[in-house]
Amino acid sequence: MDKEDYIKFSEADMGSTLTRPVLVSSINENVARNGKPFVKLTLKDGFSEQVATMFDTTAEDLEQSGISKNTVADVELSVGEYQGSKSFKVNSIRPNDNPLLSINDFTKVPPFDMDFMYDKICELIKDAADKNLRKYTPLSELALHILSDYKKRYMTSSASVTMHHNLRGGLLYHSYRMVRTANAICSIYSLDRELMLCGAALHDIGKIWEYDTSATGDAEFTASGVLFGHLYLGASLIKKYTEGKNYNREKVQLLIHMILSHHGTQEWGAVACPSIPEAFALHYIDNLDAKMYVCEEFYEQLDPGAISEKRPFGLDNRIYRPRYDV
Repeated sequence: MDKEDYIKFSEADMGSTLTRPVLVSSINENVARNGKPFVKLTLKDGFSEQVATMFDTTAEDLEQSGISKNTVADVELSVGEYQGSKSFKVNSIRPNDNPLLSINDFTKVPPFDMDFMYDKICELIKDAADKNLRKYTPLSELALHILSDYKKRYMTSSASVTMHHNLRGGLLYHSYRMVRTANAICSIYSLDRELMLCGAALHDIGKIWEYDTSATGDAEFTASGVLFGHLYLGASLIKKYTEGKNYNREKVQLLIHMILSHHGTQEWGAVACPSIPEAFALHYIDNLDAKMYVCEEFYEQLDPGAISEKRPFGLDNRIYRPRYDV
């Protein structure tokens, strides 16, 4: 399917009717104040997802008509307004009978090829290897070993449930941009390049155990994620891989510190606050990439000259998309 053949959710005008194929990501049944049932369906168009309401319907009704979670369906939506935002109401929905369509056609993925991003991360890490006069095994070899062992999960995991890079391949995309940013700032500041790139690549590695990411990119917390969190899980992985090996103990300790401190403050979930320049830099480029992603997501929904209706979670102001044709 060519995604561009259909109107995106973000491009649908208020007061219009939108007819297109979608992926049903979830179905939640509720009861209205009048006692009548209704369902809220999370729909994906390949670029974003949208919650739409279908009244006087139950989840069982939908299942009997062939609509369940991860069903590709043809839907007619009425686009309205509720409290200043777009609202979507399902007028009709039925299973799509096009055998060429699959859930992959509606799954949002990063704008870069997955293999390209993974290979670029590895290339930059390998290039940053500190040979230590062959006294120690380079820290870069540790990072490459871990990335190789967990390649599939590293490439497919989401980076969050809702906040940023919450898509299939989101962890890889977030890490790719951070590794490139880390590499760039090493030409400006006096930083240990190997430590910076390994930290950027592995800072969120614990998320492959913190989240369970579906084939469509939806992430849910695992028991390990709830009990420990990705900072502890990532630091424990480094410790496991380096015990009894010939790595520079000081650099291993610093890498673990960077993972445990990359949230910046204990208020934001850091186990410890940054204590070395590389840890400060890692925290700030992590924060920067998260905020840039939020801005990019809102820019996709905003027309030039428009302001977001709400302040995005994690930001201190609403988003304005400039217009340069005035």
